[in-house]
Amino acid sequence: MANVESALARDYIPFNDLIETKSGAVAVVGSGPSLKKNWRDLKRFKGDIIACNAACQFLLEKGITPTYMFCFDADPLMLEFMTPHPEITYLLASRCPPKAFDLVAGCRIVCWHAAGDEGLDEMLIAKGRNEPTVVGGGAAVTRAMVIALPMGYTKVHLYGADSSFVDGETHIRKSTTNERRIKIKVGLREFETAPWMCKQVEEFKAIAPQYRDQVGAKFIVHGDGLIPHVALMMGFETDLMPRIKQFGRRWKWNAQTLWHHL
Repeated sequence: MANVESALARDYIPFNDLIETKSGAVAVVGSGPSLKKNWRDLKRFKGDIIACNAACQFLLEKGITPTYMFCFDADPLMLEFMTPHPEITYLLASRCPPKAFDLVAGCRIVCWHAAGDEGLDEMLIAKGRNEPTVVGGGAAVTRAMVIALPMGYTKVHLYGADSSFVDGETHIRKSTTNERRIKIKVGLREFETAPWMCKQVEEFKAIAPQYRDQVGAKFIVHGDGLIPHVALMMGFETDLMPRIKQFGRRWKWNAQTLWHHL
């Protein structure tokens, strides 16, 4: 809450100013290891790019300038993700450490508020701030794919949203924390992952169908990790199967969900 207090005292652009200003496709880019293989696709991507956390620095190193850098971590560990760039708009949550705002001072900063923080709504009311809070799960990728929708984007591509390791690698670079490693099986495929990553998968399973069915949002998942394989089984478009089979998988998923509720 001290972080939020500090953010509210700053001169920032409120998220309100971005609502319904965009259209078409956007790429939400996480830091999963698959990004090491498919980052070149983003050079040809026809749309804006929201790079989460360390993905922003990775893309800059590859000569790709994201439209946005997204972060909502309150832990000071996130400070290592901050690199100022004049062409990037920084989507920083009010819960981010004050130093994060200081590190990109002079750049375009849009501040938004992460729904779920205790006391946040009361603080915004007390400050007279008519600014929305944004839902979307506990991981940057799931929160970013939700924040893209009120901005006006209708097609969300996910890159680096793996939720699993590749040859022991957790991210495009070393993880900022020690990961507890577990194994998960999806169909005939076994994935090495971590408990928080499994939670991210469950959040994707809840969020993506809801926004697809209620507002017509389209999600396309790239890569070969745990989330892409789960998305495939749910009938979402992925890199893993032709569209005709994706259509069949989607109806199978819907039928299984209906049977479960019955």
